[in-house]
Amino acid sequence: MEDELVKSIKNLIKSRNGQARILEAVIASIVIFLAFSAAFYFIYSSENIFAQETIDLNRLAHNVLHQIAESNVIEETLEEDLQNGRTQLRIVLRELLPPNIYFNLTIYNCTDNPFQLYDYDNPLPSISISNALDDAPAEVFAESGEVASASILYTSKRGNIYYLVLELTRAGL
Repeated sequence: MEDELVKSIKNLIKSRNGQARILEAVIASIVIFLAFSAAFYFIYSSENIFAQETIDLNRLAHNVLHQIAESNVIEETLEEDLQNGRTQLRIVLRELLPPNIYFNLTIYNCTDNPFQLYDYDNPLPSISISNALDDAPAEVFAESGEVASASILYTSKRGNIYYLVLELTRAGL
């Protein structure tokens, strides 16, 4: 009888040792997981988030310029009536862009000499349309950490050549 009691006590101790080993393995795996998580966090800092933000802003700028070019907005706004066209183009840009995005669209008229665009001594006449003047200080692009820019060369139906440069930045960066 004592033999059986001793055996059952030994079995109970062995099973508790097994449970302790399992608990020890679970705790060790949690510690290893936390160490890898912390290392991943320190290796990939928040700078990668800003890089992705710039990529998204660049994509948005290209898409907006493409929509402006495809929908004949230039012909319907700037070539019809320059003063009202600027206001209408500002409204179109506000409709196409999210409300927390500041924009600055510069349109160069390259019709007379398309190669003059890179002549810094004789700059081309340009039109600048922005919402930063209305909603924020003028330094919003200079002080922002992330500014995206996209440009296209556009030929209107009348044969005028325009070089459009759209700069975007997110409010609060």
